[in-house]
Amino acid sequence: MNMQKPLKCAAAVIAAVILSMNTAGVITAETTLSESEAQTVTVPAETETTEAAEEEAESEETEWWKAEITDYDSSLSLISYELTPEITQTEDETEEDTEESEEETDEEAEDTAETDDTQDEAEEETIEAATEPKAPTPVESQTSGAQVGEIPEPQQTPAVNAQSGEFVFVTNGWGHCVGMSQNGANFYAMYSGWTYQDILYHYYPGTYLMNTGTAESETVTSAGVSGDVLSMVAGIVYREIGSSMNIEAIKAQAVAVYTYIKYYGNDSRDLRCKANPPQNVIDACASVLGEALYYNGNYALTVFSASTGGATANCYDVFSNDIPYLRSVPSEYDAAYDPHYGTVKTMSSSEVKRLVEGRYGLSLSDDPANWFQLTYGDGGYVSSVLLDGQKYVNGYDLKICLGLKTSNFQVSYQQ
Repeated sequence: MNMQKPLKCAAAVIAAVILSMNTAGVITAETTLSESEAQTVTVPAETETTEAAEEEAESEETEWWKAEITDYDSSLSLISYELTPEITQTEDETEEDTEESEEETDEEAEDTAETDDTQDEAEEETIEAATEPKAPTPVESQTSGAQVGEIPEPQQTPAVNAQSGEFVFVTNGWGHCVGMSQNGANFYAMYSGWTYQDILYHYYPGTYLMNTGTAESETVTSAGVSGDVLSMVAGIVYREIGSSMNIEAIKAQAVAVYTYIKYYGNDSRDLRCKANPPQNVIDACASVLGEALYYNGNYALTVFSASTGGATANCYDVFSNDIPYLRSVPSEYDAAYDPHYGTVKTMSSSEVKRLVEGRYGLSLSDDPANWFQLTYGDGGYVSSVLLDGQKYVNGYDLKICLGLKTSNFQVSYQQ
């Protein structure tokens, strides 16, 4: 079809219309143009906004992340979550690359597993090293080598004025007298110049000193109250021997207390603290902090008492327990200087009868002179007693029954 003629006619018509509009037409055209221009500005803006939103949405949808090694355990293969391979690759190339990628991934996984295993082993070793108890270390020797000086004669027993029908008990020392004598330790330090180590090795023969290495960080308990080692040990030492004894005797007491606590799993058991120990006691305890007595690789049972009858008691005679380092040893100064040596106690036969029968379930005879037949063990301590020919009892147990100071005693009856 010939389209030129109609197009020429249409052009003529349009030209005639434009010429006929004149001024008013110009204004209308400008207004229309303005609207057209506004549409021209607006439409591209909306288009650009839409395209930007679509691009942003597309960007958000394709915001991939990459898994880290820590996101998976070593049993899983790591997969790299990134954009897919280039689409320009052929199918064969893609398969080859995929296989190579899988092989590399498997190798990386194996390497990672080995690395994780190594890290786990290192962490386990670190944890074990941190939790493993510190090995005790030997304490430097501070023995003096000093010999015991001249010992005065034992104190004389005071005169006894017993009435008819009374028992007379003469005791030497105070306490069970097994292990260290607290007064004896002070006398050895004062009169023989012994160090705390001399004292400890004398009263606990065969033991040796080690530092636990844990005293500064551990907690111990006394009477249900827990605290740091220094404050608790100082409080117990203060209650046991006060603050006026020789510094070496105080240090020996501190080591004995700490060892006793360690023997019972950081519990002081029957030992109690006294508040506000003075500075000299604290300083003495601090100077031996962590030091404990051992025997054959274990903590020693470092029992102690106030004083002895000139020698300590054999543990077996008192507690029926044979402990090698708790045998009877001399404590000579006790007999010469201890105020508890030669203590006299009188009791009526009726009072003795009441106490013995009540404790042991016996009916004693009418002859009090037959009630006690004593057997002595090491150091002058009563190991056993035959009561009125009826029953054997431990000498220390009878001491408790009658309220005597110690089982190192002699008994007589005043007819």
